[in-house]
Amino acid sequence: MNAQHITRIISALTSRRRQAGYSLIEGMVSIAVITVIAGVVIPAVYNEFEKAKLESCKAELNGMRAVAFDLGNGRYIPTPEEFWGEGYPNAEPGEYYYIVDSQDHNKGHGNDLDNCDEDNPGASIDGRDCWDLKFVVFCAHNHGSHAKYCYATDSQAPTAVLPDESDPFNFKAQKDLGQGADPKPEGKEPKTKKTK
Repeated sequence: MNAQHITRIISALTSRRRQAGYSLIEGMVSIAVITVIAGVVIPAVYNEFEKAKLESCKAELNGMRAVAFDLGNGRYIPTPEEFWGEGYPNAEPGEYYYIVDSQDHNKGHGNDLDNCDEDNPGASIDGRDCWDLKFVVFCAHNHGSHAKYCYATDSQAPTAVLPDESDPFNFKAQKDLGQGADPKPEGKEPKTKKTK
């Protein structure tokens, strides 16, 4: 056997070994590329998921406002018991809240949401220009970096409170604590009544 013949045999064995599978370096490079791609794609997909969840919560709040106006027939504000009992009889515990302003005449109970003296607006904390709220619905789901929570009032469409904004009406405290003799509000998940 000469040297050329030995070189051909070694070269053939080496090429067969390479065709049979990946080398360690090729495997490590593949894993590194997949890790980089996942590191870019997963946060972007999660961010879009959080945005979609926030928009879904806003849509739910819009529906809850409509239910409150429908139950009151445009003449009064339903109590939380009426709202959940008649509007969403199948509601389960959750993160949506319906709170009525305790200072309004047509109320069952509730918290003072607006610091507005409805009987004598001039005596209000903010003077005659106070924002007279009747009720608020809000969602306390975790909205990630997009919002602390979102809310809607009887006169305002759903709005997100951004993480760096101050809490406009201290709704988190309204949710966590009742005022005076008022009970702590119950969080529920609105579920529409199933029809046959």
